[in-house]
Amino acid sequence: MQALSVLKKTVVLSAGLGLLLAAAPAAADLSEGDAFPDVTLNDQHGEPLELPGDARVVLMTVEMAPADITNDVLGDMGPEAIEEAGIRYVADTHGMPPFVLENVVMPRMQERPYRTGVTEGPGDMGFMPHQRDHVSVVFLDGEGTVTGTGAAASEAALRQMLEGAGD
Repeated sequence: MQALSVLKKTVVLSAGLGLLLAAAPAAADLSEGDAFPDVTLNDQHGEPLELPGDARVVLMTVEMAPADITNDVLGDMGPEAIEEAGIRYVADTHGMPPFVLENVVMPRMQERPYRTGVTEGPGDMGFMPHQRDHVSVVFLDGEGTVTGTGAAASEAALRQMLEGAGD
């Protein structure tokens, strides 16, 4: 009986530690001067999207609200302006239920006129800074070196951060 009690305590402590570690910020977040890791994702059409490539700005969203913000801003810009500014967008969808991803999210993404990289696992973009309910923004020099990072929680904030992108 005592062994069962010890086992229960061990399981509870292990679960608590797991939750604590999952909630902790990633230690490998990018910062100014770092090289952006070379990553190849598929876009919403299954075509390879290489990062950083010639990107000047990489946007990433994990939650729905920041994805909506990003899609509104990029939708207003249009694909030509996005490409000219060197903006690349990644939707971190790896934690999404497969049914929702395949039947709701991907069809919506496929209707958009701009490319969206799609993650398949937590390691794909795990190096990116992430603040819950914010759009993660990484600025690059065009050769893959990080020149700054930020986070936007509103359309206005994201628009302001993207002003002059690619100049």
